[in-house]
Amino acid sequence: MKFLDTFKERHPKAAHHISGKLVTVARYHLAALFILSGASKAIDPFGLSIKLGEYFSAMGLDFLRIFDDIGAILLPSLELMVGFMLLSGISRRVAAWLAFIGMTFFTLLTLWLAIANPVSDCGCFGDLVHLTNWETFFKNLIFYPFAVIVFVARNSQRKLNPSPLRTAITYAVLVPVSLGLSIYCYSYLPPIDPTPFKVGVNIPHAMTVHRNDTQTVLIYKDKQTGKLHDFSIEDTTWYDSSRWEYVDTRTVGQSAAPEIKTVPMFEENIDRSAEILERKGYTLLFVVNDYDPRYEPEMFALAAYIHRYGGRAVALSATPLPATLAENGIEPLGSDYTVLHTMIQHRTGGAILLHDGTIMGKWSMNRLPRWKETDHDPLSNVLTDDRIEREELLVLLFALAIALIAVSTIRTYVR
Repeated sequence: MKFLDTFKERHPKAAHHISGKLVTVARYHLAALFILSGASKAIDPFGLSIKLGEYFSAMGLDFLRIFDDIGAILLPSLELMVGFMLLSGISRRVAAWLAFIGMTFFTLLTLWLAIANPVSDCGCFGDLVHLTNWETFFKNLIFYPFAVIVFVARNSQRKLNPSPLRTAITYAVLVPVSLGLSIYCYSYLPPIDPTPFKVGVNIPHAMTVHRNDTQTVLIYKDKQTGKLHDFSIEDTTWYDSSRWEYVDTRTVGQSAAPEIKTVPMFEENIDRSAEILERKGYTLLFVVNDYDPRYEPEMFALAAYIHRYGGRAVALSATPLPATLAENGIEPLGSDYTVLHTMIQHRTGGAILLHDGTIMGKWSMNRLPRWKETDHDPLSNVLTDDRIEREELLVLLFALAIALIAVSTIRTYVR
């Protein structure tokens, strides 16, 4: 660009500063944004596929909904890849182009979302962080100058690219990591549960309000002076109707909304949710997002195992279920599509084990536990399950990989 060449000739020190420290700061900020955005989407590709479907419908592009699933894998993988490229310093021109195009597209998209408001939550950070459409737009507006800086300086940064060997090795590590996280989470439950239905949550307790700072205030007008006065319900002064005239009632203060608003469980027109959720002992909830008869043997075996310990097995679905479930001791009940997809973030569904209303275990339908009668009781099996440890290990390895890339890049600059 002629303008940039002229600027470098007239202001060499400023040009060096822009192409050096300022670009590095911009690159690291963009890397953090893309990695956070990609990782938060990657751990819940099922939820992202639903969000993509909402976008396509809002834009009148319903024919593109066949790409919901593949888009839910590729989009976070691409974001992670761009973030890792920016962080590691490989292929700087390509990374600059991708970051600039991505930030331009998403900034314009979130501006449209903020104005038209076709969806309430953009899903930019999955279920980990919820932002309004305007908050998302302003977030992109803040980061957009960083993308411009990196893009403008892309040619001067080429000489800082690592060696071809290091670049090839970095790609060999980053591509499987970027794709692998999305594919793993698409096949199984997210390694980090962003929903209110986490292991250890007592559902009846989570459905109640535990902090209520609201107060009802009565507003009356003094007939003698014409002034308005506020009275609490306990204050008996306003009983004197000869002096006080009622004007209005208002509620002041705040009340915390329950973490879980509702879990519908309908048998015809009767809601059985309170009966089931408040039940003592074991309750096995099969959450059916998309019924697949291939999983019937595992479902029947697990239900039979729970029954041996005085438990109850229930299948929740927004669509009719086959009679084979009831024939094998699983009560079919109707529920809400959105609630079910929140309870188990997997395309086919899964199972939730409750004990006295508390979630003790969660599994996707393709990873249902295969406990045997000779084993310990369900609670003992769950407590010895290593799922939580595996999730923590996965998160630790992911954070360690990012830290190693960052340290190696910083050492390169120090040298």
